Amino acid sequence: MKQFLMICGVAMGVATMGQAQTNGLGPAELPAAGFDGREYTDSRGCVFLRSTFGGEVAWVPRYGPDRQPVCDGTPSMAAQAEVAPQAAAAPREAPRPAPAARVAQPRAAAAPARTPRRPALPRADASGRHPSCPASAPFGQLVDTTLGRPLVRCVTSPALFLDPIQNGPSLAPHAPIALPDGGARRSQVAPDRPAGMSGRRVQVGSFAVAENATRLRARLQRSGLPAQVHRAREYNVVTLGPFAHPSEAQYALASVRGMGFSDAFIRR
Repeated sequence: MKQFLMICGVAMGVATMGQAQTNGLGPAELPAAGFDGREYTDSRGCVFLRSTFGGEVAWVPRYGPDRQPVCDGTPSMAAQAEVAPQAAAAPREAPRPAPAARVAQPRAAAAPARTPRRPALPRADASGRHPSCPASAPFGQLVDTTLGRPLVRCVTSPALFLDPIQNGPSLAPHAPIALPDGGARRSQVAPDRPAGMSGRRVQVGSFAVAENATRLRARLQRSGLPAQVHRAREYNVVTLGPFAHPSEAQYALASVRGMGFSDAFIRR
């Protein structure tokens, strides 16, 4: 009889628990599967007691002295906020090595412009004899010419060398000139003096071609200089003058040399 009563009591308890779960007396949400506490408080604060029968777990409301469910507790399981896993921080780039400083290469100094060197002319010996001069006029002296290079003026005697004070030959103006490269020699030819000519004259140049002498005479005359052409043997000689005063001849000489005729000289 006692055994029967016990079975009935258990059955009634289970029925009560099942009725509590289905009548809305159960927890608002069941605890997590791993929860093993004897007492559970849902999110409403209502307290439930664990009851196990036949391997089944049921949560039975806890009643107070007033026979009302106790709902003033602290929830056992706080609501779990879904926290998105933080994205893995991107790996930091290793700092790039700073570019190596460029060392300025020293610039090679510009080579100075080369000045064309004039060919060295053989020098006269102590007596004045020059190897470039012929035996008929063995004495040589360097003179500047309109060719832009010095030439050797050959004379028969050192006494006939150019007078540096007069800036031109005062004697033997027909002396041959030896070219330093061994080329043909040319002579400064003194024109035959026409009758009635007196005073100093400036000899500008001698030409084998008469037309060249005529053009030079016209050019000098356009510059206001008294130019003439005289025939001297096989040459056409251009002269200025005659000049009665030495200063006039010197002025005419300076004028034609300023025009580029550095071979010009004063003669009588």
